[in-house]
Amino acid sequence: MMQGIDIEAIFGKDYNEFCEVDPFNLKNEVSGYISRKPNEYYGALVITKINGTDVSPQLICGSPKMHYPFQTLQDGTRRYIFPMAKHVELFEKLDGTNVFAYHYSDGDERYMTFKTRLRPFLAPGRFGDFLSMWREVASDYFTEIDREMDRSGCNLSFEMFGSRNTHLVVYDVPLAFRLLFGVTNEGRILSPTQLKNPDVPTLEPLGVIDKDFASNYERIQKELQEKLSPQEDGYYSGMEGNVWYLHMPEGRCVQLKLKPETIEAIHFAQGAGISKNSVIATCWNAFENTDTLTVDFIKELLLEEFPQHKVEANMGLIERCIEYVMQEAQFRAEVMDAYRATGMNFLLQKADVMRRLSEKFSKCKMKKVYSILARG
Repeated sequence: MMQGIDIEAIFGKDYNEFCEVDPFNLKNEVSGYISRKPNEYYGALVITKINGTDVSPQLICGSPKMHYPFQTLQDGTRRYIFPMAKHVELFEKLDGTNVFAYHYSDGDERYMTFKTRLRPFLAPGRFGDFLSMWREVASDYFTEIDREMDRSGCNLSFEMFGSRNTHLVVYDVPLAFRLLFGVTNEGRILSPTQLKNPDVPTLEPLGVIDKDFASNYERIQKELQEKLSPQEDGYYSGMEGNVWYLHMPEGRCVQLKLKPETIEAIHFAQGAGISKNSVIATCWNAFENTDTLTVDFIKELLLEEFPQHKVEANMGLIERCIEYVMQEAQFRAEVMDAYRATGMNFLLQKADVMRRLSEKFSKCKMKKVYSILARG
């Protein structure tokens, strides 16, 4: 029990303590607890101290874990489980880094800040400087983000995506962001259309469905699969999927996710094992929270999606994937360091940049170097 809040009653045993300086309010060192439980409290915070002084505990709900609306049976068929919703709003599911805007208070003053899913604040990293990228792409909108949180009475979830922050899906834009949805500190979800007046880049609805949820789910999944195209180095062009906002009769909103079969198979492997692509994708996503990949950390993330016996049976695969991704990330960092040292602009001086980098990297790696620079 912590000053009236029972941490384990909310988060169970899946939480970590933190004590970090808020990079958006540098005078504040904030302490508390962050949930790792893969449910509605995924990434949620309980703030207990600011600058070493106890504050009234503040529960900050984050971007919850979204789930698929089906169970896979032993024979491989699916049993769909849709709540009794009045209607469903469809939006694109972007493939990038989730950035969450929230308020907290020291009792005298209120502060706005931003976090990734499993960290209390955005932070620079060796393999992804999410703090600098977010400031670059979104700082012009900070005042409006603050106002929208007041207007709608909630925190706000965003996705930061683009060729400079590539995961599985390749985008033409170098770096961009979109407002996804709102979350109250009671855990209530507000779909984009329920927000008051967001004057920030926001996703446009793809449509509304009010019947035959399962058949429409399968139809849309097939359409997205047909539009998905493989690219070099295991990437894809197309849409990562949909987010379905189910509006319930009592006014509650429930999120479900839909992905084309290829992307779904990477994130949700079926059968006796876990796919190599699924582990690799988990490793890349882990850089949002750490610079060093460990077996224990990747195992913990995989347990959010897979049963323990599958994870334990694939420890050798996990170790190999970690080694591969760390080598790939290190190579990407070396390329970007060498490029920045040239002082040139790749978009304007491609030939000169490649000529200079050919002095550092072997001929057999120059195609890969070009691909990394082209993605930004």
